[in-house]
Amino acid sequence: MDLPGRTLNTVSKGGKVPVTVFTGFVGVGKTTIILSLMDSMPKGYKFCLLKNEFGDVKVDSQIAKLNNIDVQEMTNGCLCCVLVGQMKEGLLELREKYNPDRIIIETSGSAFPGPIAWQIRELADEGFVLDSILNVVDCKNFEGYADNSYTAKLQAQYTDLVLLTKHEGVSERDMDRVIDRVNDLNTDAPKVLVNVDQPVSPELIFGLDTKLFQLQGAMGPNNKAFQDEINQHGNKTHHKNELDTMEIKCYGSTDRSPDKVLSLAAFEKFLGTMSKEDVYRLKGFVRLSGVKDSSNNGSTSTICVVNHAFGKWTIIPVPEKDSVEPTAEEAQSTSPKCDLDHDHHDHTHACKKFNRPADQELQMHFILMGELWVIQNKLVHGCGATYDSGEIVCEFKTSRSTFAWDKPLPSSYTDFVAERSASK
Repeated sequence: MDLPGRTLNTVSKGGKVPVTVFTGFVGVGKTTIILSLMDSMPKGYKFCLLKNEFGDVKVDSQIAKLNNIDVQEMTNGCLCCVLVGQMKEGLLELREKYNPDRIIIETSGSAFPGPIAWQIRELADEGFVLDSILNVVDCKNFEGYADNSYTAKLQAQYTDLVLLTKHEGVSERDMDRVIDRVNDLNTDAPKVLVNVDQPVSPELIFGLDTKLFQLQGAMGPNNKAFQDEINQHGNKTHHKNELDTMEIKCYGSTDRSPDKVLSLAAFEKFLGTMSKEDVYRLKGFVRLSGVKDSSNNGSTSTICVVNHAFGKWTIIPVPEKDSVEPTAEEAQSTSPKCDLDHDHHDHTHACKKFNRPADQELQMHFILMGELWVIQNKLVHGCGATYDSGEIVCEFKTSRSTFAWDKPLPSSYTDFVAERSASK
């Protein structure tokens, strides 16, 4: 396989490391496509992944490491604005540490592609070259999230190639509607179906040698709208205009015997209650009992990676990971802060540093994204009722709120809502 890259194609790329960028809304399958590439790569060809996501729950880096991919994950911001400058540092670090033939960048679901492309082009003297911008479209859910996301439409417009995922089970009529809508946004970029059981060919998506910077018209670099996208009007929180986010941490007994730990069956029952119209994505870590893997045979508790998108999920045991606790730096970056919008409750202490008892440890830590405002109580109770204490940080489109509890929540959801309503 004559796969383009720094090692095998040094003439066309000038000896520079080619960079391929994957964009797409949250939960469309970007990571799945990237991981599947491993099975198709020629022996000796090495690529690294620079992953960008909101929140501090580094789920995808854990999954990538399980697949022997060298990865660096940039969190708590967006590459196109908040993390501008850090991308350069990440690329340089990956090249120095791993000397890859190619670097893949996976953007967050709300990243504008134009500014990222310009940043990479400005790194030409540093030894990098932008190969292509690829956009992943979820055929089953595109019409729903495209209606709510300006960025999703922008990503489909500014791309060299559209990869259509989750088309299995979509009716011919609905598929035609999706393709028509994508074509309305971008007539010129080829559209390719990605099958769930067949990896994308590297020869298809590598070596495209992007021509996006030669575009004229609406997406041309000299167009005012394109420049506004790059300049962002100074707006560093554009992602909050499209998605609510909720970070959840729950604590329980350090006793890890199966009867003291949340069961896999109970957790999956909770996941099944989340509508894809409200919860687009859930990702994080949770300690579960009843999980069968090669090391524990389902007899003890296990840390698991939870990856949920639009009503479908996977739960992957990580036997070598013994704790859900984030690093000290991550914990500091996401600790609840005082705000004018607080939830007060008999079990909670708003605007107060959360200190869990010494006999408790972190049992659940994940990020949710979607339209969470109307179901926030359901999510808080659904996650927290099992645990002795916990804390929630909500970033809604119009407000920010914190919620913490230091003793078990009411077992009944009705009682929980009644207490919260009475306290406001």
